[in-house]
Amino acid sequence: MDIVSTPAAAGRGAPATSVPEGFCSANERRLLRLIREKGPISRADLARETGLTLQSIVRLVAALMERDLVVGGPKVPSGPGQPSLPIEIARDAAFSVGVSIMDDALSAVVIDLSGRVRATHEELFDTADRGRVTRHLGSILKDLSGAGGFDRSRLVGVGVAIPGFFVDSRGAVNAPLVMNDWALTDLEAHLGAALELPVWIENDGSAAAAGESVYGAGQHHRSFAYIHIASGLGGGVVLDGKPWRGRNGNAGEFTGTLPPSTRPDRPTLRLLLDLVNAQPGTGRPFPSVGALVQAFDPEWPAVETWLARTGEGVSAILSAAAAVLDPDAIVIGGRIPPGLTLRLIERAHFYSVPVRDQDRRFPTLVASRTGGDSAALGAATLPFLHHFF
Repeated sequence: MDIVSTPAAAGRGAPATSVPEGFCSANERRLLRLIREKGPISRADLARETGLTLQSIVRLVAALMERDLVVGGPKVPSGPGQPSLPIEIARDAAFSVGVSIMDDALSAVVIDLSGRVRATHEELFDTADRGRVTRHLGSILKDLSGAGGFDRSRLVGVGVAIPGFFVDSRGAVNAPLVMNDWALTDLEAHLGAALELPVWIENDGSAAAAGESVYGAGQHHRSFAYIHIASGLGGGVVLDGKPWRGRNGNAGEFTGTLPPSTRPDRPTLRLLLDLVNAQPGTGRPFPSVGALVQAFDPEWPAVETWLARTGEGVSAILSAAAAVLDPDAIVIGGRIPPGLTLRLIERAHFYSVPVRDQDRRFPTLVASRTGGDSAALGAATLPFLHHFF
């Protein structure tokens, strides 16, 4: 899956790692994307895919090999003559960390240059105090380095996903009210200086869409809208295999498609938490969305209430996304439990006004297929997009 995109901004706030700025030329980036997507792949196939001459491909591959970014795989027969030596990504050439900071939890993932997940970390954690979280992230990175089995000098940076919307080009996010300490500040500079690594900031919905494009539904759908259901509601957009951030980095803020008067009934897990805690017979009230998700029971009576209250808002969002974007699919993901996602999809519908007994074709509704935290996975791709792809 081609994940070319423009990161939120060049990572800032820390000295450069051992990977220099502008490390790869445009053609080298093009080759690295192809090799990661289709490798192992021969030089001849790379020439056919790119339209470049075989001589140019040989020169470019040699330069990438010199930098230890690609390696030759086992020789394979390719007709008469010498067997070809397919090229593949050197997995241990570089590593990246993706972090998802939620209002009540932290999630982190390490990926290598090929995109393979090497280590993960998830925990419930009160993220209200930015300084406390930052110190804890330093410990998490140290643990992940050991679990992932890599040299920290090959860590090119950290991508961070956070809820909210961008208000300027410095990576300042207008975070939820419960995350006031994170709002309207230069998070790239603050976190980069504290972690001593370059940092890229992305909102959680767009990061999750990027993660889905590489690790989930994007393997089957080139264009999709991503509905990110967590404590709040957000999302992202992927067009022709590429995350689309929009002018201000806020593409996919699907709450904005609803009238303000209906927003209390939008499909959020905060609403579900309130409904479950107000329902008699559920036992001790859950202190957070994370605790609710861990204990989720699809038989809770409040689940039916939530589906009924949010149904009209879900249909409005899906219909708007389908009409404006005309994507292959709409993916439902975020922190929403898989069982609840399926029930939501079963009830969802698009606004339909047939003409001559025919209506336009609607996108497929699918549940997220990453099998992990899509926002953390997407955040992990940001440093690689800047340096290599």
